[in-house]
Formats: sequence, structure tokens, C-alpha cells
Amino acid sequence: MKDGVHLSDAELRAGHRKRLRDRFLADPSALPDYELLELALGCVYLRKDNKQLAKRLLSAFGNFGGLLSASSDELSRVEGCGPAVDSFLSLLREIIARASQSNVQRKQAVTLADLVDMGRQRLRHCSEEEVWAALLDKQNRLLIFKKIRHGTSDHVALEPLEVVELMIRNHASSLVLMHNHPGGTYMPSQEDRALTGRIALALRHLGLFLHDHVIVTSDAAFSMTQDRCLEVTKRNLRDMPE
Repeated sequence: MKDGVHLSDAELRAGHRKRLRDRFLADPSALPDYELLELALGCVYLRKDNKQLAKRLLSAFGNFGGLLSASSDELSRVEGCGPAVDSFLSLLREIIARASQSNVQRKQAVTLADLVDMGRQRLRHCSEEEVWAALLDKQNRLLIFKKIRHGTSDHVALEPLEVVELMIRNHASSLVLMHNHPGGTYMPSQEDRALTGRIALALRHLGLFLHDHVIVTSDAAFSMTQDRCLEVTKRNLRDMPE
């Protein structure tokens, strides 16, 4: 009540959001997860009380990592969660992935760890398999990080010629291939190993190099080079710091 006048629901929500926003600005780390999510959902549902939705989403997916990994179908099963939330989370994932990539592209020379972290930010939430290539110049600076192929939930096709053409077109000297396993198994399949060998051989004949092929899951990454699944020259290993 304000000066003896009852506040409308809209005014109550506005006052609550202002107090929540002020608390966030004073100390972001002090807000519990559900209030932080509630504040973010205010960008999606401007005229709704989002506290209960925030609590339901965190209850359903456990934490922010689980929420960002949630598929459209999984989100639709949460009461009060519509397509706008799915679009908002997709936007957040893209912003996070691009921020990671821009940090790597500013470096004068990248390491394998830099590229793996960048790849995980891009691929860990994908529900279908994708193949991405991190193309490097002779000084191991990142030229581009580009999606080559998009597949299904358990398969993606790729031909060595596609990789060769991509490298030549972008004047790259070497690359790190990455693709995700949405099912959660980070070990490469026999098909993954065979394809990687064919790509490495095709590039070697042209004086180009495949440093590594990394398999990404929601919570892990597997390096074929570090596990000796991929035979590379000593020069490659020396030129790409871990």
C-alpha cells in the first residue's frame, strides 16, 4: 500500500524487479541462482512474475549448465516455459561461444587448450553432431573457427576433400578438427579414427598439418593426439603447445 492506495499487480512486480536489480548491481554474487535466473527471465516475460518459473527450470535441469544444455523438447515440458525461453537460451549460448572465440583470436599464438576450451563452449550444448575446424596460420594464430558439417543426433558425414579445400581457400597451414558426441560418450568411433587418418594423410601430401581431432561432450573433451589415436609428426607436436 502506498499513501493508503492499493498497488496494482504490475506495480508490485515492477517494485520487486527494481529491488532485485538493485541487489544484483550492488553484489551480483550475492544472488542465489533462482533469483539470478528470475532477473534474466524478466528480459523474456516482461509482465510476468518469473520467480516460480526460475525455480522450476533449476529444479528440472539442476544448474545453469544443465539449463543451457536443455533441448527445446525438454524445455517445453516445464510448466510456464514457452518458445521465448528457448530462443533466449540459444542467444546466451551464442554470445558465450563468440566471446570465447574472440578471446582466442586475439592471441598471438594459441595452444591446444585454448582451442579445446573454445570448441567446448561452441559444441557442448549441441543436440546434433557438428564438425568444426579451427584453421591456423604458420605462427599458430587462429584464422577462423568454422562449422564444416551438420549431422544428426549420432552421425555426421565428412570428406577429406572438404577439409583440404577449406584450408586452401583460407590460406591456412594447419588445423584442429572438432566434433561433438551429443550422446555423452567421448571416445571416438572406429569411423572417427579412420576418417581422421584419411584427412591427416591428405593434408600431409600438400604440406598441411592436422594437429588434432577433438571429441567434445557436455562435460568432457577427448584429444586423439594426446591419446595416440592420431599419428602426427614431431614437428606438429612441437608447434602446437598444450
